[in-house]
Amino acid sequence: MTKVHDELSEREMRQIAEKFVTKNMKIGKKGKRYENVRILYNITDPSCVRFAEIIEEECWKVGAHTLMIPDSSIRDRRCYELKPEDSLSEMSKISEALAKSVDVTIYIGEEDDPNWARGLAHKLRLSAPVREKIREILDKRKVRWAYFGWPVPGAAKGYGFPVKKFREIFFDCIRETFRERLLETCEVYRKSLENRKEVRITADDGTDLCFSIKKRPILVDDGILSEEDLKRGDVGVNIPAGEVFVAPIETSAKGEIFFDEIAIPGFGKVKQLRLTFENGKIEKFEAEMGEEAFKKFLDANTGEKDRIAEFGIGTNRMARYTGGSIIIDEKIFGTIHIAIGNNRGAYHGKNKASCHLDMIKDMRDGEVTVDGLTIMKGGKPIEH
Repeated sequence: MTKVHDELSEREMRQIAEKFVTKNMKIGKKGKRYENVRILYNITDPSCVRFAEIIEEECWKVGAHTLMIPDSSIRDRRCYELKPEDSLSEMSKISEALAKSVDVTIYIGEEDDPNWARGLAHKLRLSAPVREKIREILDKRKVRWAYFGWPVPGAAKGYGFPVKKFREIFFDCIRETFRERLLETCEVYRKSLENRKEVRITADDGTDLCFSIKKRPILVDDGILSEEDLKRGDVGVNIPAGEVFVAPIETSAKGEIFFDEIAIPGFGKVKQLRLTFENGKIEKFEAEMGEEAFKKFLDANTGEKDRIAEFGIGTNRMARYTGGSIIIDEKIFGTIHIAIGNNRGAYHGKNKASCHLDMIKDMRDGEVTVDGLTIMKGGKPIEH
C-alpha cells in the first residue's frame, strides 16, 4: 500500500502518467491519424519537468505527436513588460495556428509566482480579447484539455505556505484522484443535484445566496473523460480531481455570500470578502483586506467577468487548504465554491469572459439546500 505524504517516486509517476494518457485522456489514434498533443510545463521545479517528460513518453507510446512548451511566471511577466502594447493586442499567428491544430492540451504545474501580474492590469486587459478568441477556437473545436497541478515550490512561497506541507498535500490529492471513494462521493452529490431547480447556500456568517440550475447538466470532475462526458461535449479534466459542479442560470443569482479568504492568481489575496449578487451579477463587494486587488482583477478583464459562472462542491478527502492553489482548494471535502466569469465550453454556460475566478467557502457552519431539500450540512453530504 502506498504511503501518503511521500514525494511521488519515478515508478508512481510512470503509473499515473500511463493511466492519465490512456484512460483519463484517451490520447492516441482518432480515425486515420494520430493526435497532436501540446504539453505546457513549469520549468522551475525539476520534478515537474521530469513528470512532463514522462507524460510525453506515454504519449509517444500511443503514437501521438507532441510539442513541449516550457513556461514560468517569470517568463510571463517579462513578456508583458517587454512587449509593445499593440503587440499584446494582436493575435499571434503561432498561437492561432496551435489553437486550430492541436487535439489535446496538457498544462502541468502551478504558477511559480502567484502574484506575477501585479502592476500589469492595463497590459493584461489589452491581451484579454485575444485570450477570449483563442478560448473560442479551442471550445469550438472541442479540444480536450487537462490541467495537471504540480506543487512548484515558488507557488507555495507565493501563497505563504510551507513548501514541504504544500507538496505533501498535492501528492496525497493526486493519489486520492485514483481511488474509488472519490468516485462514490461525487456520485452522491451528482444525484442530489440532478434534475433540480433552485440551490440555496446559507451560513452563520450571513450568507444567503440563491440561484437556479434548471435544465443545466450536473458535471463531475473525477479526473476521467468518459465516453459519456465526450458525447455531452465535456472535454476537460483537472488533476488532482474531486468536485461536482454546474453552471447556474447566469441571470439568476440573488443574495450575498461571504468568503474568509480568496486568492486571485496574479493579483494576491482578498480577506473577509462579501459579495452581493442581483440578477446574476455582482452588485457590490466589500473586503477587510485586498479590496483593491479584487477591483484591479475586474478592471484587467473583459466580458461577463463579474457574473456568476459556476457552483461546485469539493469531494477530495485528502485536500487541505494551501493558501491559494485553486486546483487543490476547490476540491476540499466540506467546501463549496462559486466562480465568476467565463463558463462556456466544458461548463455548458453562456458567459463570455477573459477570466474564470473560483472562490472557496468552508461550509462547516453552513448548509446547502436544493429545492428545499438539504444536501449538505456542516460540510457533509446528506443522502436521501
